[in-house]
Amino acid sequence: MINKVIARSIGSAILALIMASMIGCGTSTPSSALNDNVQHAPSGNKPEEVKTTIASSPLESWVGEYEFSEYAPPDQNMFYRINIYKESKSYYATIDIDGFQTMERLQAKVEGDGKAIKIIFDKYLPDNLGEPYSPGDVLLRLEKKESVLNTFWEKVQPMLKDDGESGKTYFEAAARSS
Repeated sequence: MINKVIARSIGSAILALIMASMIGCGTSTPSSALNDNVQHAPSGNKPEEVKTTIASSPLESWVGEYEFSEYAPPDQNMFYRINIYKESKSYYATIDIDGFQTMERLQAKVEGDGKAIKIIFDKYLPDNLGEPYSPGDVLLRLEKKESVLNTFWEKVQPMLKDDGESGKTYFEAAARSS
């Protein structure tokens, strides 16, 4: 008796699966509905003027990676990496600072123009150690002047006092692999 009940249950389940798959496969979109989303060129004797505007932000020139490193004898190193990227319509930076008793993982907002930007702290990322910054803190500023990139230290400071002078070139664009 129990075997008959189990056999009927399995048979009913298989039948239900077959019916469900057939119902799902049977639906189709009429070709006329597919064509409703296609835009056709205007017909007629007069050519239509088509204007395309490509809104390029001046911040686009900043997208990429920037690096700076310091060394203090006998064995202290500090490595700074800034990766500027665009997400939706906004620009952000991830900042990694690694070295002597340091591992910072930060996300920041990028504001400015083609000549100068501010990197403004947004939040801590996973694996970050320590939390000295608050949202809205300006971490540092970068400025392009002719062919050099000048750094203006704000909340982020270099390890070495000699590297602490703002307005000098510290960060450089990272080598890009092709």
